[in-house]
Amino acid sequence: MFKKTLKLALCCLTLGMGLAHAQYPERTVRIIAPMAAGGGTDTVARVFALKMAARLGQSVIVENRPGGGGQIGPELVAASPADGYTMLFTSSSALTLPYLRKTRFDLAKDFVPIGQFGTGNFALVINSKLPYKTLAEFFAAVKANPGKFTYGSAGTGAVGHLALELLKAKSGVDLVHVPFKSSLEISQAMMSGTIDASIDPMTTQRPNIESGLVRGLATTGPARDAYLPNLPTITESKLVPGGYEMTYWFGVFMPIKTPAAVVERVQREFNAVMKEPDMADRLKAFSLAPSPMTAAQFHANIVAEAAMWKKLINDVGIQARD
Repeated sequence: MFKKTLKLALCCLTLGMGLAHAQYPERTVRIIAPMAAGGGTDTVARVFALKMAARLGQSVIVENRPGGGGQIGPELVAASPADGYTMLFTSSSALTLPYLRKTRFDLAKDFVPIGQFGTGNFALVINSKLPYKTLAEFFAAVKANPGKFTYGSAGTGAVGHLALELLKAKSGVDLVHVPFKSSLEISQAMMSGTIDASIDPMTTQRPNIESGLVRGLATTGPARDAYLPNLPTITESKLVPGGYEMTYWFGVFMPIKTPAAVVERVQREFNAVMKEPDMADRLKAFSLAPSPMTAAQFHANIVAEAAMWKKLINDVGIQARD
């Protein structure tokens, strides 16, 4: 009799949990963006939040948690209840942090991927008040004045930082790193003349290049960027031995122990959002390209890319000092 009663109770509990998950979400869902408001990550995250709110039938809000070069946001999500009400919207920068400083998260181990939102190129941009019109002119000036020119990134270990450190190592140019908290701060510093250059996501810098607020010298992809085809690639310039390529992505994640039923629901809605007719134009507005793949494929790519970043960080000798 006891065993039958226990079995019935367990069945009821399981059914209750299944119903609870089926009703998800019953309240506001938070999306944590680990960069400051107004930057590229924040702006793209808000487009995603609006789309997901319509699909889920609940409010979906973006909370900005900048700091630590993007470390604070992922740590907050990793420590949050795994109930589906807290997501992480981040860029590939998050992969590098465990190899630079002590963190309480590992993107490949502590999160379940929902999907990749899009991929993009970086742009190498300079202060528009500088006289240099081409990458060759800028490199010549930097090499003639080692240690004089500065570049900004969204923090030590951010992809923009690693991208320029790799460029320094491969080309021999000597620029001084100045860390900020977001791409927005980088743009403001460049426009004010506080820094000279940056390798920053096209998401942020394309409008600034088009308006003349900064000067684009080159892009970092394997081919010319579709949205700024007049800018040559760094490889095309033939100024970097062996060539140079660097891209980035945005993605959505949930804590690793989030119930499977909730993960499946969110992944289903994410995939539906990415297939909506206006999404290609939405991504194009941010200089992003669709990158359709399954969550499993995204996770496999994350694991492989993390290994690549780890090797780069060790080879270049980057350490988090700020």
